[in-house]
Amino acid sequence: MKKIFLKLLFALGILEFLVILPLSALELGAIKPKLNVDLIKAVEILATQKSLKEKESELFAIFDEYFDYALMARLALGEAYKGLNDEQKKRFESAFVARLKFSFSEKLGLYTNQSIEITGDESPNPKRYFIHAQIKGENEVYKIIFKFHKKAENEYLLYDIDIVGVSIIQTYRAQFEDLKNAGFDEILARINAKNAIDEAGKK
Repeated sequence: MKKIFLKLLFALGILEFLVILPLSALELGAIKPKLNVDLIKAVEILATQKSLKEKESELFAIFDEYFDYALMARLALGEAYKGLNDEQKKRFESAFVARLKFSFSEKLGLYTNQSIEITGDESPNPKRYFIHAQIKGENEVYKIIFKFHKKAENEYLLYDIDIVGVSIIQTYRAQFEDLKNAGFDEILARINAKNAIDEAGKK
């Protein structure tokens, strides 16, 4: 099972929607109870016999408001992001988000016989808030950390997730670092090609 989690990390490439959704940050005190309820809903969705496309749509009808997709895209691409013009940034963010959502939904679908629960929270500094959770199987437990940053006064958004000690953002950054000499057009083309394959495979 641990290998499946690692595949999740390296497969997470991010979502191609026509529009990046507007941000709606969460109040600090509401995050933990809301996330607890929404994780239960996610498990219920994944346990249905619906298609992956339907599950993805339902999952992110719930979770879209959590994610700071623009920040995640910027952090994942690293220094190369600064060299993009506004149009390129929008194109990259759109392709990045599309890849993330599909991969996240697909891989979480492997854990429909597991349970997930929140185990604690912490504030490592005034601008960060982490929620610790775990997925429990019959013989193994996998730890997850949902990482939120302060977007505005008492408003927070999710910017990274650690699964079994590996950061999604750091994983993406390593992938894009390998393509740093490829140029923007090639990076975008590779992401879009993967997204097209994923979209065709949704059933």
